[in-house]
Amino acid sequence: MIDHVLVPMDESPLARRALDFATEVHAAADITVLHVIDYVEESYSAEMLVGPEELRARAKEKTDTLFAEVRGRTADHAGEVTTVVEFGTPARAITAYAADHDVDLIVMGCHGRPFVSRVLLGDVAQTVVQRASVPVTVVR
Repeated sequence: MIDHVLVPMDESPLARRALDFATEVHAAADITVLHVIDYVEESYSAEMLVGPEELRARAKEKTDTLFAEVRGRTADHAGEVTTVVEFGTPARAITAYAADHDVDLIVMGCHGRPFVSRVLLGDVAQTVVQRASVPVTVVR
């Protein structure tokens, strides 16, 4: 029985689709929506332009906006919906959270990058599928 579902969330349409799928298919389960902030990735493009304090403020603002949308999308969900922010590499943070918090299932979107992009940049969903200690449903 699926009692606790983890839904990693970013600003992508597929992440939203994964959240919708999780709330529909697992209507009574508790859902944790996890947003991972990867400062290393963000800092390469922004920190040199705006500074670390501005970067943190922007990350908090984006997260607050994202979680407000999550609350709206899950308002009618029967189970408890919790939002969590973690810092680090997304795949590592997702699998660690699942292992440490009695998660029964991970439901996440797959960005569907082309093969060359996956080889060069990696694919979070693929890494989570390979490393997670619980089942993973990938929504496309």
